[in-house]
Amino acid sequence: MKLDFKKEVEKRKELIIDDLTKLIKINSELTSYDPHRKGMPFGQGIKNALDFMLALGEKDGFETENIDGYAGHIIYGNQEDYVGMIGHLDVVPAGNDWTYPAYGAEIHNGVMYGRGTEDDKGPTIAAYYAMRILKELKVDLSKRIKLVLGTDEETAWRGVKKYFEKYPQMPVSGFIPDADFPLIYAEKGISRIYIKGLIGDTDLVSIQGGFRDNMVPDYAEAKLKANQDYTGKFALFLENNDYQGESKLEDDLVYIKIVGKSAHGSTPEFGVNAIDLLFKFLIEEKIEAPVVKLAENLLIDDYLGKKLGVAYHDEEMGDLTNNVGVVKTLGDTYQFSLNLRYPNGVNFDEVVAKITEKAAPFFAEVIVDNHQALLYEDPNSPLVKTLMDVYKKNTHDKHAKPITIGGGTFARAMKNTVAFGPHFLDKPTYIHQKNEYIDLDDFFKAIVIYTEALYELAK
Repeated sequence: MKLDFKKEVEKRKELIIDDLTKLIKINSELTSYDPHRKGMPFGQGIKNALDFMLALGEKDGFETENIDGYAGHIIYGNQEDYVGMIGHLDVVPAGNDWTYPAYGAEIHNGVMYGRGTEDDKGPTIAAYYAMRILKELKVDLSKRIKLVLGTDEETAWRGVKKYFEKYPQMPVSGFIPDADFPLIYAEKGISRIYIKGLIGDTDLVSIQGGFRDNMVPDYAEAKLKANQDYTGKFALFLENNDYQGESKLEDDLVYIKIVGKSAHGSTPEFGVNAIDLLFKFLIEEKIEAPVVKLAENLLIDDYLGKKLGVAYHDEEMGDLTNNVGVVKTLGDTYQFSLNLRYPNGVNFDEVVAKITEKAAPFFAEVIVDNHQALLYEDPNSPLVKTLMDVYKKNTHDKHAKPITIGGGTFARAMKNTVAFGPHFLDKPTYIHQKNEYIDLDDFFKAIVIYTEALYELAK
């Protein structure tokens, strides 16, 4: 039996686009987490996305299961050993100023726009159709294939934790369709670190910026006591620096807002951090609040952690990075949320100790909210070799080599797997940014690669 996976994908293009469109149109941003909310601990939108994928699998004759709204799986075959994949159905907040609706799934010039098209609903649909093609071709396999559906990847991974509590068996091999081609063999350590303290009695009343720590914030805003002409000064600040924003007087308070450019938290150098921009104005106006002093001395204009004393460069995996993703105030207190990622050679406990030491003169508290240790897979392993061979065959890129990233994937949650596509490195990417899209030609090529990869791993 000669297998022409490209031809099989071509035959199903309309079906694939139809299912992708339906999934993208579901707003699956995390609303809130409530373990007592039966069947939807992460909110209605994520439940709807999970229900959609499981219904799709059931319709197509797969074994499916919903793990109390925390996660799900779609399985082909009944062999003991399995080849595994994990996709995720939650998305980061859409943010602002999209050219096309963030949940419209509109297609223009060969690309589909929408939050989740590339991270990670599109790749999850790609992985699903790779399974479906093998099932419909009835190829002989020695291992079953399992697609785990995550629901909480962009926040705390509570979904997959619950899943593997119930199903602890690990795959013999597999991949995570939530990164880059040709293949990711190492991922930086990732942490969420809070810095908290008192605002102090100054003209600064409140400050707010960013949606998630793993996104470069595209907005930041503050309220100031109207003791000076902050409205006029802010307008001049915007004009002099060619920034976008607004200011107005409301109830004896001056409201100011400034606009940045979002990017993935693993690549802060590609964004324009609106929190940084806002603090530049507060510094220029000599606002003496402790939060301003801390930001000036430790955080702003420094995504490499030099001011914090934790800068580090590794030849293989690159730089330690720090994204100031969120700032907020509650009453008379403030909190920064840092997204810090580190390569080989870094001792995380020493990093936390150094940040704590640096924050102490500002009477600020440092709290580690979440930490995922660095991931490293042997780039010469049989798994990496098999997937790289499939990639080279289908792209004709004979010189491709596996790479490392600063991002984090579910390869950390499931042993014997690596991150594998769907993004091609020579193409732009807008994940965690406005106007996220997936190039449909690349999308279909990824499905071809995933189908053959599953076949090679499971045959």
